[in-house]
Amino acid sequence: MSDTYIFDNINQYVEAGMSIFSPSLYLGVGLQPYWMRAAAYEPMAEDAPALSEADTVALVNSCTTEEQRATLETEGVVDFIGQAPSCKYHAYIYKQESGYLVITMQLHVGCFLKQGKDAKCSDIHLPASCPPSWRRFGNLQPMWEGAPVLTREDAHALVDSFLSETEWTRLKEKGDVDFAYQDINGRYRASVVDQRLGYTMCFRIINSKLLTMQDINLPEEHVVPLTRFTNGLILVTGSVGSGKSTTLASIIDFINKDRHDHIITLEDPIEAIFEPIGCQVNQREVHKHTESFGRALRGALRQDPDVIMVGEMRNLETISLALTAAETGHLVLGTLHTGSAARTIDRVLDAFPVDEREHIRIMVSESLRGVISQQLVPKKDGTGRVMALEMLVNTAAIANCIREGKTFMIPGLIQTGKAQGMRLMDDSLQELYLKGIISAEECTTRATDKAMMDKFLKEHPEPAAPVQQ
Repeated sequence: MSDTYIFDNINQYVEAGMSIFSPSLYLGVGLQPYWMRAAAYEPMAEDAPALSEADTVALVNSCTTEEQRATLETEGVVDFIGQAPSCKYHAYIYKQESGYLVITMQLHVGCFLKQGKDAKCSDIHLPASCPPSWRRFGNLQPMWEGAPVLTREDAHALVDSFLSETEWTRLKEKGDVDFAYQDINGRYRASVVDQRLGYTMCFRIINSKLLTMQDINLPEEHVVPLTRFTNGLILVTGSVGSGKSTTLASIIDFINKDRHDHIITLEDPIEAIFEPIGCQVNQREVHKHTESFGRALRGALRQDPDVIMVGEMRNLETISLALTAAETGHLVLGTLHTGSAARTIDRVLDAFPVDEREHIRIMVSESLRGVISQQLVPKKDGTGRVMALEMLVNTAAIANCIREGKTFMIPGLIQTGKAQGMRLMDDSLQELYLKGIISAEECTTRATDKAMMDKFLKEHPEPAAPVQQ
């Protein structure tokens, strides 16, 4: 490959871009050849010469048909999907006074995933009829200014660039597919759905480094005692994208180092990879190693486990089996999509028929060890997000409230249980605000008791200087 990056064939440029997983190329008369890195165009080489009019004519002739060139001459623009050796690409060609401008968008998911990973994003969105987007520090935005809209054909080509035959079959039969995807740059939780406008892809970037409880600011002095129970239920709750999987992984990682037991994880899909340290660790993926969480949980109970991690307690069967496992001598860790400790307990109870709830309240009161409810809040300085959490520890008073169906009293008990490590979400938000980490607006929008939060903010108008987290 020439080190000047002046080629006479568009495929050579696309292949050069694919070598660094660049999603887009910008090739115009009087400009050096540009490729994109981390959402910004930069020269392919510092000493690369500028493209001449003859260079761009050769490029256009290398990838267009006679009919497309006629359209370009009459309308001044033409776009089409081409095929390079490594991937398909969407080319946009514009006729200008000085010559041609050629912009390409590589139709391979690896290009977009690499950009997102380099920019420290949490999610990559590739939806038909919208520009490629990413979620960075909690905000969804186009990956670069002026990013073109993905057509139905673009989306189909992107899906085709990474789906296996088995996954294609599932997508066509069911209309959606979820699985763990891995390439040379990392691991991702992938979701593809078919919708009115075409295929839509979403990728959650999985952090290859296991973060410790200290890394994510979990209160170790109160969480560690929960991990040392030989039975019971620990729940990590929050909305989608609130960091539940990261928190669960940090707790499992600690148990793996702290104990000498058998850990089984049931996930959809497998995210963090645990190498056996002090414990024997088996990881099972729903749809790959088993057909459902319920079936996997039944199978796990026959494998003599000490600790079971259930990636998602999404239905009555899974919740019921998890409670039974917690009651019969296993430490069970699971997640729910609830926003507070009190609502978490209500959600568990409400999953059961009315005539069973008295018995279930007794089971929950005896088996529950703790609830961690969390949010990821954007930092005021725009450099990332920080975790705010509510924590419940099952004391005698909490257990009595659950047995008697008085869960409305739980927030008050959390407020008075700070010595046991309990805290309310609003207290956590206020603490982050006083440290200058998050804004007053975030406190207000995320508060449970907005009237009390407004009063607090009026009393504390000037937060402290930001501190490093």
